[in-house]
Amino acid sequence: MWRRLAQRRNAFDEPNEYRILRLVRDSSPISRTEISQRCALSKTTVTEIVGRFLDVGFLEPVGAGTSTSRGGRKRELLQFNPKAGTVFGVDIRMRSVQIVATDLNANILRRTTFPITPGDPPETVIGRTLEQLDSWRTSEPMLFEHSVGIGIGLPGVIDRESGIIRVADTLRGWQGTDLKRAFSERLGLSVFVENDVKAMTLAEFLFGAGKDVPDQVFFWVGDGIGAGIIVDGTILHGTTSSAGEIGYNEVGHILSRPDQFPLLYHGQRDLGGLLGDASLLRAYRHAGGEASLKTVEAVLAAARSSDHVASRVINEATTAIATICISIVNMLNPRSIILGGSIANDPSVARLVQQKLGKDLLSEPAKAVTVQPAQLGGDGVVLGAVGLVLYDLFKPSRANGVSMETKA
Repeated sequence: MWRRLAQRRNAFDEPNEYRILRLVRDSSPISRTEISQRCALSKTTVTEIVGRFLDVGFLEPVGAGTSTSRGGRKRELLQFNPKAGTVFGVDIRMRSVQIVATDLNANILRRTTFPITPGDPPETVIGRTLEQLDSWRTSEPMLFEHSVGIGIGLPGVIDRESGIIRVADTLRGWQGTDLKRAFSERLGLSVFVENDVKAMTLAEFLFGAGKDVPDQVFFWVGDGIGAGIIVDGTILHGTTSSAGEIGYNEVGHILSRPDQFPLLYHGQRDLGGLLGDASLLRAYRHAGGEASLKTVEAVLAAARSSDHVASRVINEATTAIATICISIVNMLNPRSIILGGSIANDPSVARLVQQKLGKDLLSEPAKAVTVQPAQLGGDGVVLGAVGLVLYDLFKPSRANGVSMETKA
């Protein structure tokens, strides 16, 4: 069963295994009788499948429940065992690679990070990543013996089905790289590949600030800007897997007004150039800010310490974010907007964006949405990569209220 669980869902001969595993994971502790009733399966079928899960450790007994109203023997209760399997996650950035191994509840068991040089070819980075995983296989073979898959998050437009990078502006030279093939051939595991912002979106949906909120948008500000969209509990990818690439949108009339954005706007063509970290730092320095401040976090700290220039830059940035969010809210009507990236490290930014959203002419959707900072910080991509595997393994049916299927 371990080998079968390492394969994609459509390779299963018995999809009822997934239904039972998901149910026990989400409803532990639970008896075989209740599993039979809730899955509409015969007791014989449930007993057989549960027995196999008990044999390999995915499920474990946790004592007996109360007896029925008619008396009789108490029913044995079962619970999901997250320590029965492992998942690997990889976060590939311009200057570093992070790798984690987690249990089936995304608790990190092992972690390593190594630097890379911007411009390193994909063969070099993939080779070093696989070497690190091979060293784990040697030192801790049980991590691989019980692994159910590996997820990879990185910048670019990713064909999630093939695992091929279609557009790679940040990782130049990576376009056309087949990550799924490179990792599956070497590791023999199911491989899932996703854009980094969408991976962060999934992580916040599964484990963070947006947990279980069926309609939400993750708005990320970093080297540029991007968004991840979840509608009715599903990740929206779009026809070419480029949904949410809002950083490529041209700066409109409102955001290019010199009276509104005298520090931020200096002729940028797209939103990524207007709101990225580099633009915020440039605005601060050109307005006479302290030359020693080299990060957006430092500018935020300066604003909290009554640095007038820093306060003006942050005010312009939150106004720009709110302006973009108004368009998102009016178009998608989400329940929550999660802000990620350097500027979102300060909770006051989310509060300012929330206040400015409230001034939109279409007041009802603006009042309904909640703006809050992301919770997972630097682990967002790598936990999202892990989430890709768990997402596939444990996605509930629509009958349970939230679907975790992905939309094309």
